[in-house]
Amino acid sequence: MKPDLDKLGALYKGSRSTLIADVDCTVAQNLCGKHGVNGYPSMKVQKKGSKRMEDYNGARDFGPMKKYVEQNLAGPECSLEDKEGCKPDELKILEESEVMSVGDRRAKIKEMEDQVKEKKAEAKKLEKEAKDMVGKLELFKLGGQKTEKVEQLLGDAEFREHCETRTCVLAFLPHILDGGAEVRKGLLNVVDKVFKKAKADGQPVGFMWLQGGDQFEIEEKLQLQFGFPAVIAINLKKEKYGVHRGIFDKDGLSGFLSSMMLGRVPLSPIPTGLAKWSKAVPWDGKDGEQPQEDL
Repeated sequence: MKPDLDKLGALYKGSRSTLIADVDCTVAQNLCGKHGVNGYPSMKVQKKGSKRMEDYNGARDFGPMKKYVEQNLAGPECSLEDKEGCKPDELKILEESEVMSVGDRRAKIKEMEDQVKEKKAEAKKLEKEAKDMVGKLELFKLGGQKTEKVEQLLGDAEFREHCETRTCVLAFLPHILDGGAEVRKGLLNVVDKVFKKAKADGQPVGFMWLQGGDQFEIEEKLQLQFGFPAVIAINLKKEKYGVHRGIFDKDGLSGFLSSMMLGRVPLSPIPTGLAKWSKAVPWDGKDGEQPQEDL
């Protein structure tokens, strides 16, 4: 059968409508299994427009296989003998070549071969330029990436950059005048430990902090009037958020996050018309200054 199949393949080599091929199922086991090959040799055919292969149960000599292909698989081909198989633009070129003199046709073929060679060289150059540009693109992307850490929420753009595609934990900390730098650093240390544990556990969560009271309208809509520190987990894609109701320590926050990931935290829809996060001043790590009173 193999010699006849090879002969049939040679006959349809270069065909636009028919592919004759053989497969070594000891190598391409997944492909053969996908198409239900259970024994060898097996022959499968796939007709145009069909999404599945069918068994070929006819004779396996060259003549019968050729007849089957002609009647069931082969489509029209563009040639001098079969102009009906040509598309309009193909027919125009074919007939133009047909009436040329031998010398003119040879010159035209040489001209087109040179053009093909030039186009291939140009494509190779463009491919190299595109590859170089991809490298530069990746560097520009890297320039916008930072080492993952607990970030201060400084505005709406920073919030969306950090939290647009994942769940984010937002820690609302007391005003710097309520306890000073020492208290704030202690609270941030707790958040940082929870962040590191979440990262070690492979939880795809972002962490940000902000000063409570600076986003009054948002805090009010999120029902955080009970005071600070306060913690929420928010997911913009799902348009949901949950509020931590427990103790502000490593175990309490880690438990809240784990329960959130398991769907055990009551969630509320993000309020409609939630304002954008207003600009904040980056904390310098120092105590705050009491506002001067007018005398």
